Amino acid sequence: MRPKRDAWLLVAMSLPVSLSVGIRSVVLMPYLEELGFPKAQLGLISMASPLAMALFNIPMGFLADVKGRKVLVMAGRLVIAISDVLFFLLMDFYGLLLANFLGGLGASMTSSARSAFLADKAPDEAWRRKLFTASYALFSVGSVLGSLLAGLPDFLLATYGLPLLEGVRQLFLACAVFAITSFLLVAPVEEPKLRQVEGLRLTIRSWDVVWSYALFEVLLGLGGGLVIPWFSWYFYVRFGVLLSDIGFLFAATQGLLAIGNLMASKAASRLGSVKTAVACQLASVGTLLAIPLSPDFIMASCFYVARAVLMNMAWPALRAFYMGLLEPEERASVSAVQNTVFWGSRSLGSYGAGPLMEVFSIDMPFFTCAALYALATLWLFTSFRAREASEHGPRA
Repeated sequence: MRPKRDAWLLVAMSLPVSLSVGIRSVVLMPYLEELGFPKAQLGLISMASPLAMALFNIPMGFLADVKGRKVLVMAGRLVIAISDVLFFLLMDFYGLLLANFLGGLGASMTSSARSAFLADKAPDEAWRRKLFTASYALFSVGSVLGSLLAGLPDFLLATYGLPLLEGVRQLFLACAVFAITSFLLVAPVEEPKLRQVEGLRLTIRSWDVVWSYALFEVLLGLGGGLVIPWFSWYFYVRFGVLLSDIGFLFAATQGLLAIGNLMASKAASRLGSVKTAVACQLASVGTLLAIPLSPDFIMASCFYVARAVLMNMAWPALRAFYMGLLEPEERASVSAVQNTVFWGSRSLGSYGAGPLMEVFSIDMPFFTCAALYALATLWLFTSFRAREASEHGPRA
């Protein structure tokens, strides 16, 4: 019974983690705007977290194999709790820059070890599938609830007159409590015995596949960094909406993403993963361009939801196809490298949005992102359509 209990504790950890993710995705950038930072500094603070993830993803993956999963997951949750407390205590640029960097560091520690930790606790493939499905479902629920909780400062302002900034700071304190809760959930879990690792090295042989897909992810990361971390800020500044309005929009989008993934799975079985991804991503470019052209928040929200669903719905099928092009023994190393490439380019995009808005307009990142997404989709089609036609399933 101990392994199953441990596994469900790790699954339960998804809820407090995702509550914090949902809250931060809504409140962080509007909070920084209310503090009065210029756009260039907003971009620097925004890029700190993905930059930390890019820098530490591979080293933390090595540490998880050498030192164990549990210690890394628990340490990561403590680092994130410290990050949340710093967001609560500090309001200066360098303090918040450090806070967001620590958040990315903690996330890299947790993400590098948690999936492997959960897989270690599954007695067989059927259990592993069940656990990961439950974890994803719980994370989705938590993200929805977290997005809705992000509207709490509006309620506190309207009901008790608590200033908006103070209300958001209370949410950061709540995120610290969620981080400690996830730490406590992991504490009773037994560390699995790992095989002795001789040397630390990346095992990659399929370089032709890897560099082609890496360029695709660089273009996606740069484009996504220009708009995704800034969406809540854009809606808050351009349309003057409340945090609760943005939270409801993000919650609804998260719920619809699950439906989109099911639809994409059926389409991929008919058209193929690459063609499905290309069709969805090209359609998402149109909806992305429609957001800055929308006259009001309601119309922009409709295009935002459509963009998110279309851009993400084919991702699981495409990822599975890509993993099938790799040898089993190189998949972990390739995943570590791809994550580093993606988050590194994402951090550059997050920073680049600030100067683009200062030089041109707050709409310019959308047009630049659309161009990068279109290039990424074209590259995906030209690089992988022939591979999909000749591929008859993943390697054993």
